[in-house]
This record gives sequence, structure tokens and C-alpha cells, in this order.
Amino acid sequence: MEIMTRDFGKLDIAEENIIVFEDGLPGFEEYYKFALIPLAEDSPFLVIQSIKDVEIAFTVIEPGNFIRDYQFEISDNVEEELKIETIEDVLVLNIITLNQNIKQSTVNLSAPLVINASENLGRQVILDNPSYKVKQKLFKTSKSSGEEVAE
Repeated sequence: MEIMTRDFGKLDIAEENIIVFEDGLPGFEEYYKFALIPLAEDSPFLVIQSIKDVEIAFTVIEPGNFIRDYQFEISDNVEEELKIETIEDVLVLNIITLNQNIKQSTVNLSAPLVINASENLGRQVILDNPSYKVKQKLFKTSKSSGEEVAE
């Protein structure tokens, strides 16, 4: 199927690669089908693009690329809804809020996207953990060098 994307123009996406968020995403409930597109070759960033509206797209990243020990549990209901049978089926992504100054960009750790990659089903899960912030800085300053490094 051919879709129009915000960042890449027209792309051909196989129907079996469309991820379905049955309840949509909070604030975007009417958009429930998305394509996951690499931002660039060798980039840790991806774009999750609505197939219904070209303007509905979010930059995302797998948390293992920037944070250690990011762990949470999902409810049995979510596990059942997403038809998760093994942890190997699960892909976790976090939405990034890009800033004009990329070093000021933040990542939402409190509401990850949980995707069953083998079933192409997803849900945004709201965590009840105060240590995971909605606007966690993606980069932090290294005390030794003063340079920005991934969190």
C-alpha cells in the first residue's frame, strides 16, 4: 500500500507491516494504523507515521539506545490485548519531542509504546513510576568534558 508521509514523501508499505493501535494513541484516538519507518540508515531513531494523516507522525527511539535499566511491567489485560506470548515479541519505543536545538530534545519515558512485533499490535502504556518523566532530557552534559552525550 502506498502512503504519504510527513518526513519521507510517498512510501510503499506492506499491509502486513502496519501496526494497529486499537484504541489509537492518547490524544490521537482516531488514528489507529501506523507504519514504523527508520529515520535514516544507521540511525537509532524511527518515525511512527499514521497511514490516515500525513501530519500525524512521531519520532521514536528504543529505550535501550539511551537509558540503562528501563524496566516496567504491563498488566495482564494489556498483555492479552496485544497477544504477547514471549518477551521476544515485544518492541518498546519512546516518543521524542524534538527541539530546534537537538541537544534540548526530550523523551517520554512515562508512556512507552508497547508493540507486539509478531502480531503488529500496539498500545501506549501509561506508567505509574515517578522516576520515569514525560520530558526526560535525551542528552545530558558530561561533567568531565562539558559535551552532550546520550542519556
